Amino acid sequence: MRRWIALALQLLGAAAIIVAIWRGSPWALAAVAGGIAATLGWTLRWRPGRLRRRGPPPFDFREFLDLLGRAHGARVGWVVGPAEGALEVTHDAAVSPDILRRGSAIVQLASVDGRAHVVRDPEGTYVAVGDFPFGAGLLLSGQDHAEALTDTAATELRRFVAGMRFVEEQAEGTRGQDVARRVARAAGGAQTLEGIARAGVELAEQLAERGAALVLGGPAGEVGAGDTRVLVVSSSADRRLIGLALTAEAPVARAITAGVPVVSRRGEDVFGPGMPERRRSERAGTAYPLVDGNVVIGALVLLGAPLDPDAPSLDDVGTLVAELGPRLAAARAVHDAEQLAMRDPLTGLCNRREFERALTEYRGDGIRPAPPATLIYVDLDHFKRLNDTLGHPAGDAALKHVAYLLEAAVRDGDLVARIGGEEFAVWLPRTLLAPGLEVAERIRASIVGSTWMWRSSPYIVTTSCGVAAYPDPIADLMNLRAAADAALYRAKQAGRNRVEKAEASR
Repeated sequence: MRRWIALALQLLGAAAIIVAIWRGSPWALAAVAGGIAATLGWTLRWRPGRLRRRGPPPFDFREFLDLLGRAHGARVGWVVGPAEGALEVTHDAAVSPDILRRGSAIVQLASVDGRAHVVRDPEGTYVAVGDFPFGAGLLLSGQDHAEALTDTAATELRRFVAGMRFVEEQAEGTRGQDVARRVARAAGGAQTLEGIARAGVELAEQLAERGAALVLGGPAGEVGAGDTRVLVVSSSADRRLIGLALTAEAPVARAITAGVPVVSRRGEDVFGPGMPERRRSERAGTAYPLVDGNVVIGALVLLGAPLDPDAPSLDDVGTLVAELGPRLAAARAVHDAEQLAMRDPLTGLCNRREFERALTEYRGDGIRPAPPATLIYVDLDHFKRLNDTLGHPAGDAALKHVAYLLEAAVRDGDLVARIGGEEFAVWLPRTLLAPGLEVAERIRASIVGSTWMWRSSPYIVTTSCGVAAYPDPIADLMNLRAAADAALYRAKQAGRNRVEKAEASR
């Protein structure tokens, strides 16, 4: 009914315009023309040498970034995430390709982890912010910018990123573009690899109306040797699948290796034979490889019978798979970089920097005292002799052996770190001295009681332990390291293969 009323009013208005043109004066004609222009949203804009009709100006990302860069005296600006592709605006012709690549990488990192990044380098100060999958950044001239200035730049960049998100989400598009925007929105608040993967499987479940799982392959798409695992599952899938290591014969692993979708055969579990107790009705599934460029990084698995080839949801799933691949690859790169920064490459334990960070954070806000804690220093006995006798590969193998036993001896929430060549630290938060001494003795006994094999020959490895606890006997939490080190030294002097506790300190 409203449509017909609107049509009638339009016809009546058109008739009135015709009458006005036929009987009106020049001023009436001008009024009619102005009314038409106002109705259609036209504006007359003067440009040097021409007068032209334009609609409302679009939100131009490049133009806005250019103005933002000029306002802050930036050398370069970057934008990632919009549908038109990544943008780069250069204000300084002397900027080298290496600087451009570094700035782009920092902005990409900000777009994935959602944090503000301020990096002071000789070529200037990089300021970047992001809200997955969007990011923006500037390279400011100089390194000595006050924090207030970089905070202002970060705030304005964040507003710019919010504007990009709004414009992209309001843009009309195809069904596939709508799915892509839903992927971006679902992953927008997920700042970790697991969070983005979880957003993907939940969206897959909504689109396909069935359970979903996401499997991640090893580095550079390797399959096998425990590298290929189920990372997350959707809410209706079997949670026991999480963490399941897949063999190379599993249909999902075949999809990752071949780079093509694979459907499980009759009676075959799409995840392989790792969980024989799964119900037969839940074993069927289709694995869609997730690709970043030419590299298959994993697979999205839809549980149940294959989707109907004519089902609209099949196209939606295809768009989802295409969107998830690059996003997961970017998140994985950040995850791997963070792991490298905090892990010892030989043993896989936390490194010294991560251990010191844990101790510093445990101090709390400085107003209320920190809870009790115990620190154990563990050192391999006669390690130099072992290296000189059997060689450095044997020494590395012995360190890995001890690292495994240390992790097996502690609780979830405790921290084991390699802090030196053959020296380890065991951090036991919320643990008093007596139970800490018990843990240290258990560690010592488990290591000396285990037989380490090297080239088919058994060897005995022993360790010495120094234990210090806060607040008794060490009153200052930051003195724990020195106290534990002194206790370890006494254990060495007393004959090795023993546990010594720290002396009281106020």
